[in-house]
Amino acid sequence: MLCDNCGRRQANVRYSENINGKKKELNLCEECSKKLGITNMEFSMPIDFSSFFGEFMEDFAESPFMPLLNEVKTLKCDQCGYTFDDIVNTGKLGCGNCYEVFESRLDPIIKRIQGANRHVGRTGKIIDQKIDQKINKKTNSNKEETSNKKEKELEKLQEDLKQAIKEERYEDAAKLRDEIKRKEQ
Repeated sequence: MLCDNCGRRQANVRYSENINGKKKELNLCEECSKKLGITNMEFSMPIDFSSFFGEFMEDFAESPFMPLLNEVKTLKCDQCGYTFDDIVNTGKLGCGNCYEVFESRLDPIIKRIQGANRHVGRTGKIIDQKIDQKINKKTNSNKEETSNKKEKELEKLQEDLKQAIKEERYEDAAKLRDEIKRKEQ
């Protein structure tokens, strides 16, 4: 995508502003964004994932349950020898067994980062959607069936009412009229 300002260089800065509900977006090259005073920041922002993951761990280290945390830090994985401190410092688990050993501390962290602690995958989401659709179809068809039954009952009552009036059975007609009104509500 070319720069919206000069139209010559590749745009690598996206500037957007929203003032009183009016949204404005510009795609600018680095030079134009500097000329317009939109950016004063570096464009290379390498991410150190071990420190990134470690920061999440540090948040949990400041919890009011300090004795519990110290107890977990002294735990060691019996297969690889990793401690919880090692996981916090490196941002990596030593082996698959570490998930079980440190489960009580890792579960909240994984949920916080990923939104869930178990992987369902794309197929799981698709299956859940299909199940929801089937449930919705059944509910809708049940609603249609009950509304059809109600309509048929009302038609039958109206026919009975006409017949009662024709035969001059006014007490029966009044009862049928009241029942029709009750069912229409």
